[in-house]
Amino acid sequence: MNLISRKLKELIGQLREIGYVPDTSSSLHDVEEEHKEEQLYHHSKKLALVFAIMNESSLHCRRTGIKIMKNIRVCVDCHNFMKLASNLLQKDIVVRDSNRFHHFKDGICSCNDYW
Repeated sequence: MNLISRKLKELIGQLREIGYVPDTSSSLHDVEEEHKEEQLYHHSKKLALVFAIMNESSLHCRRTGIKIMKNIRVCVDCHNFMKLASNLLQKDIVVRDSNRFHHFKDGICSCNDYW
């Protein structure tokens, strides 16, 4: 298991303690629920967030927040994940998807959960 995966697992554990529950409702794969959750854990937005956290001193994230760009729509699970992560980490997180910018701050998204 590489370092990013370990850090992601730690972050997921911390988020679960404050109420994160993986939302597998949009998962189309015909697999067991636990495998659906495992697949959700490795969405690129989550990996990008962990990478930014690990490298925040060299990326100047402390003062500017974390910015993640994606060319497809953010899924419900990643949206909920980013809301909780922004609150837990006390960081502004901006996720650009195919439709809009999502500004996560203190557990709230600028789209008011309507996208």
